[in-house]
Amino acid sequence: MLYLHHYYEPGAQITLNLRSCDSDESARSVQATVVKSYTPFTLSQVLLLDINSPLPDFLPATTTNFILKVYDPRFLQHRQGTKLSAPHPWTLAAETTAARRRAFANLPTWWPDDSDTAGWEEYYHANLQQMFKNELAAYTRLLSLQGQSIPRCYAHGTLVLPSPSKRMVVPRVLLLSYVPGPCLRSVNPSRVAPAVARALIDTVRAFGTLGVIHDDLRPDNIILSPSDAPSRPFVLDFGNAQVRADESEEDWEYKLVENDEPKLMEMTLDKLEIDHSL
Repeated sequence: MLYLHHYYEPGAQITLNLRSCDSDESARSVQATVVKSYTPFTLSQVLLLDINSPLPDFLPATTTNFILKVYDPRFLQHRQGTKLSAPHPWTLAAETTAARRRAFANLPTWWPDDSDTAGWEEYYHANLQQMFKNELAAYTRLLSLQGQSIPRCYAHGTLVLPSPSKRMVVPRVLLLSYVPGPCLRSVNPSRVAPAVARALIDTVRAFGTLGVIHDDLRPDNIILSPSDAPSRPFVLDFGNAQVRADESEEDWEYKLVENDEPKLMEMTLDKLEIDHSL
C-alpha cells in the first residue's frame, strides 16, 4: 500500500540539489519546507514548497512558493495493481537488485512477469526517468510560453533522501512556478469566457508549432487562473510529451495531423459544455 512518506508531509524539511534551467552553472543545495502534497500521487509526486531563505539567484525574489515534481518510482499508484497487473509493492531489496543489474547492462524495460520483482523496479525506474526527460525537454522547447500558458520551469535536479538512506535510486525533480486556480473539470462552464477557451485551443496549437505534442490533454491537466475570475488557461504535466527531434517537416506535420490535439481540445470543451465559439 502507498503512503505519505514523512518527507512529503506538510511541514517537512527537504533538501534539493538544483541546477538552473537557464544556465550551465553547478547545482546548488536548496532547503525547502513542504506546504502541501497533492495526493493521491499517481506518477510523479507533486508538492507545494516554500523555499527557505536565502533563495538562489535563479529564482524570483517576489515569491517563495513553488511546485516541485519528484520522479520517485517508489510511490507510483500503479504499484497498487490494475486489471492487467498484480500489485507490486516497493521493496529496498528489489530496487537494489535492479540498480546493480543496471550498472552492468542495459536492461529490458518491457512488461515484466508478475514474479519478477526486480524487473518491475527497473520498469518503473525507466518509465519515471523517461517522463522526467520528456517534461524537461518539453519545457525547454516551450520556453516562449512559460509564464503565459504553461508554468515556468526554473530548475531541475535531485531530491536528497533523508539520512540514513540505503536506496540506490536518486529521484529526479523539476521546480516549477505555482499557478493557483481550479482545474478545468471543476469550473462551472458559465465562468469560462469563450475567449479563454479559444486561448486554450490556440495554446495547444502553439505546442505543435514549437515541436511538442502534449499527449495527455485532459481537464485535470488544465488550470484556470486566477481562482476568483478565471482569465488565463495554463496547461500542465508534460510527462507523456512527444518532443520533436530529427523529424523532417513532413514527418512532424504527419504526427500533428495524426494526433490533432487542437481538435481534441475542442472536443473536450464541447463535452464540458464550454463555449469556444469566436
